[in-house]
Amino acid sequence: MHIPVRTDARIRRSAVIVSAIAALAALGAVPAHAASAEATTATAATPAGICGSGYTQIDSHAFRNSTTELARVYLLYNASTKSNCVVTLHSASTSGFALPTGAWLDVDGDGKGQAKDQGTYSSYAGPVRLAAGGRCVKWGGMIEAGVGTYTYTSPWEHCG
Repeated sequence: MHIPVRTDARIRRSAVIVSAIAALAALGAVPAHAASAEATTATAATPAGICGSGYTQIDSHAFRNSTTELARVYLLYNASTKSNCVVTLHSASTSGFALPTGAWLDVDGDGKGQAKDQGTYSSYAGPVRLAAGGRCVKWGGMIEAGVGTYTYTSPWEHCG
C-alpha cells in the first residue's frame, strides 16, 4: 500500500535557504543584500560593542547545523555596574538574512523574571541587560534557520 507523503513548500524553501547559506559560507561569499550599511555594520559588530562600554565576554554558546555555525549567543559582564548582558550574534553564514533570533537573561532571586529580546533580525538580538551582583544568572538565545530552530538556555551559573 502506498501512502502519499505531503511535502510542505515552506520546508522545501527553508531547506534551499539553508543550503544556499552553507554554500555561500563555504565560498566566503556575502549575500547580495548584505552589502547594505546595516549588514556591513552587523558583520563588524562585536558582543562587547553591542552591550556597551565596560562589558567583557565571560561565556558563549554556538548554534551549528552539521557543517556551519549559524549564530552564537554571548554572556558578558560589567564589573563596574555588576550587570550582565546577553547578545545573540549572527555568524557570517546568516548575517544579512532576516531570521527569528532571540536573547534572554534571568537573574536568580531578583523577582523580575526573564528579560528577553526576540524578533526577526538580520544581524543580532539583544542586548539584554540586568543587574546581577552577587547572584546566579540563567542566559541563552535562539536562531531559526532553515528547517531547524536552535536554542540554548544555561543552567544557573556565573554566580557572584
